Parts: sequence; C-alpha cells; structure tokens
Amino acid sequence: MDNDGQLHGSIVVNLFRCSNLLERIGRKLVSEVGLSSVHQWFILSALADGDLSLKQLGKNTLVTKQNMTGMIERLKQGNFVVTYEARDDRRITLVKLTDQGRAALAHLDRFGNLSNRSSFDRLRLEELASFNRCLLQLIENMNDE
Repeated sequence: MDNDGQLHGSIVVNLFRCSNLLERIGRKLVSEVGLSSVHQWFILSALADGDLSLKQLGKNTLVTKQNMTGMIERLKQGNFVVTYEARDDRRITLVKLTDQGRAALAHLDRFGNLSNRSSFDRLRLEELASFNRCLLQLIENMNDE
C-alpha cells in the first residue's frame, strides 16, 4: 500500500475510534435527560433555532426518513417534541421543541461543553478551525458518493 493509502486508512480508523468515544460519552449524557440515543440530541439541537420539517431534519442530521420518523415518535412519546401539519401544505409535517425538550437540550449543551473543553484542551484554536474545515470537506466528499 502506498503512503497516501496508509494515511487515508489511518485517518478512517482514527475517525471510527473517535466516533466510538464520542458515542460512549454522548450516551452517558443523553441518558441523564431521558433520551435513548445521541442522534436524538442532534435532532433537538437542529430544532433549537426553530421548527423544521421531517425532510429538513433528515438533511441536517444525515438521518434517513425511515429512521427519522421512528426517532421523532420516540421523542414525542418522551414529550421532547411535538409535530404539526404545515399551514400552507398539509403534506408537510413540522417538528417543534417542547419546554421539556428545551430543558433537556440546555442540560446537554452545558455538560457537553464541559466535556468538549476537556477533549479539545491541548489543541490551539487554529488547529481546531483547520480540523473542522477538513471534516466538513470530508463530509461533503462522502455525501457526494
């Protein structure tokens, strides 16, 4: 294998390792507020700035329509969100945070920020900005496939 291939492979393995660690930390945090998955946290975060359609939520979180429907149903059962039909097009289902959803998100953000500070403590701001740009480009490249 050439050097590029080894580097690419190493990056993928390290991304999976990082993902597993993030999942472990995230699962602990979400369980404290009654959520069943880290993806539900992503959904609540996506709704923080306002109501979104199921389609928009799927696009923002990269979750399939089938999985999104199930996650929204579980969030509704836990009283974290409510759904309603769009006024101008009844075929569109919109999702809105409840007060309980906002409280859960505030808790998650507070403790998530503490965890993030610890995780990123040894990296300079310029390194973090560069890393974020690389991740965004990688996501875009993979999303095009």
